[in-house]
Amino acid sequence: MKHQFRIIISGEKETRLLSRILIILNRRNLKTNHINAYNNNEKKTINYDVQYVVDLECEEEQLFKIKKLIEKLIGIIHVYYYKLEDKNSRKNLCKKMDFPLVTY
Repeated sequence: MKHQFRIIISGEKETRLLSRILIILNRRNLKTNHINAYNNNEKKTINYDVQYVVDLECEEEQLFKIKKLIEKLIGIIHVYYYKLEDKNSRKNLCKKMDFPLVTY
């Protein structure tokens, strides 16, 4: 059964890194729903860090294989992933409300 996952990939600033990641995903015929890339250049160092956010629809077994393949690429620092919940699930219907503590 296919689920939606979000993969967050942090790596060095390299122009061909995103294209290598997309080639890996296209070879596996995975459906990508969303791709985002942004710089974390708050620190003025030599190597800038870039984060790529990719939303996928795949099975968990495929996700583990893809994570290993992406981690093997040169320039990848770390790969995080988590499962996205459905918008219509019961967990999202009952939202937690944080009320401020009022003292008199």
